[in-house]
Amino acid sequence: MFPPFKAKVSGLDKRAKYIMLMDIVPMDDCRYKFHNSRWIVAGKADPEMPKRMYIHPDSPSTGEQWMQKIVSFHKLKLTNNISDKHG
Repeated sequence: MFPPFKAKVSGLDKRAKYIMLMDIVPMDDCRYKFHNSRWIVAGKADPEMPKRMYIHPDSPSTGEQWMQKIVSFHKLKLTNNISDKHG
Protein backbone atom coordinates (compact mmCIF):
# COMPACT_ATOMS: atom_id res chain seq x y z
CA MET A 1 0.00 0.00 0.00
CA PHE A 2 1.31 3.46 -0.81
CA PRO A 3 1.88 5.39 1.27
CA PRO A 4 2.43 2.54 3.77
CA PHE A 5 0.57 2.50 7.07
CA LYS A 6 2.96 2.40 10.05
CA ALA A 7 2.17 2.29 13.77
CA LYS A 8 4.09 2.30 17.04
CA VAL A 9 2.56 -0.15 19.49
CA SER A 10 2.74 0.15 23.29
CA GLY A 11 1.03 -1.20 26.39
CA LEU A 12 1.03 -4.88 25.39
CA ASP A 13 1.83 -7.78 27.70
CA LYS A 14 5.44 -8.62 26.76
CA ARG A 15 4.91 -12.40 26.96
CA ALA A 16 1.44 -12.68 25.42
CA LYS A 17 1.11 -13.49 21.72
CA TYR A 18 -0.79 -11.10 19.47
CA ILE A 19 -2.03 -11.15 15.91
CA MET A 20 -1.92 -7.77 14.15
CA LEU A 21 -4.48 -7.23 11.45
CA MET A 22 -5.88 -4.39 9.45
CA ASP A 23 -9.50 -3.91 8.48
CA ILE A 24 -10.28 -1.15 5.98
CA VAL A 25 -13.64 0.59 6.49
CA PRO A 26 -14.88 3.26 4.05
CA MET A 27 -15.34 6.67 5.65
CA ASP A 28 -17.58 8.05 2.90
CA ASP A 29 -18.85 7.29 -0.61
CA CYS A 30 -15.96 8.92 -2.50
CA ARG A 31 -13.08 7.52 -4.52
CA TYR A 32 -9.65 9.01 -3.75
CA LYS A 33 -6.31 9.20 -5.51
CA PHE A 34 -2.86 10.12 -4.20
CA HIS A 35 -1.67 13.21 -6.10
CA ASN A 36 1.06 15.73 -5.26
CA SER A 37 1.78 14.02 -1.92
CA ARG A 38 -1.84 14.11 -0.72
CA TRP A 39 -5.15 12.29 -1.14
CA ILE A 40 -7.80 14.06 -3.24
CA VAL A 41 -11.40 13.14 -4.17
CA ALA A 42 -11.58 11.49 -7.59
CA GLY A 43 -15.26 10.67 -8.01
CA LYS A 44 -17.93 8.40 -6.54
CA ALA A 45 -16.84 5.14 -4.89
CA ASP A 46 -17.52 1.64 -6.21
CA PRO A 47 -20.11 -0.43 -4.33
CA GLU A 48 -18.74 -1.73 -1.01
CA MET A 49 -16.69 -4.93 -1.28
CA PRO A 50 -17.02 -8.03 0.90
CA LYS A 51 -15.11 -7.60 4.18
CA ARG A 52 -11.56 -8.95 4.28
CA MET A 53 -8.95 -8.42 6.97
CA TYR A 54 -5.21 -8.35 6.26
CA ILE A 55 -3.16 -10.29 8.82
CA HIS A 56 0.34 -8.89 9.31
CA PRO A 57 2.93 -11.46 8.10
CA ASP A 58 4.81 -11.34 11.45
CA SER A 59 1.69 -12.59 13.27
CA PRO A 60 1.51 -14.10 15.77
CA SER A 61 4.32 -12.45 17.76
CA THR A 62 4.84 -11.57 21.39
CA GLY A 63 3.94 -8.16 22.73
CA GLU A 64 7.64 -7.55 23.28
CA GLN A 65 8.37 -8.15 19.57
CA TRP A 66 5.55 -5.84 18.43
CA MET A 67 6.66 -3.04 20.77
CA GLN A 68 10.36 -3.20 19.76
CA LYS A 69 9.85 -1.79 16.27
CA ILE A 70 7.46 0.21 14.13
CA VAL A 71 4.76 -2.08 12.71
CA SER A 72 4.54 -1.48 8.95
CA PHE A 73 1.81 -2.68 6.63
CA HIS A 74 3.87 -1.91 3.49
CA LYS A 75 3.02 -5.32 1.95
CA LEU A 76 -0.72 -4.67 2.17
CA LYS A 77 -2.39 -4.71 -1.25
CA LEU A 78 -5.65 -2.85 -1.79
CA THR A 79 -7.83 -3.94 -4.68
CA ASN A 80 -11.43 -3.80 -5.84
CA ASN A 81 -11.02 -7.12 -7.71
CA ILE A 82 -13.07 -9.66 -5.70
CA SER A 83 -11.41 -12.60 -7.48
CA ASP A 84 -7.95 -11.50 -6.20
CA LYS A 85 -7.20 -13.79 -3.24
CA HIS A 86 -4.19 -11.69 -2.11
CA GLY A 87 -5.89 -8.28 -1.95
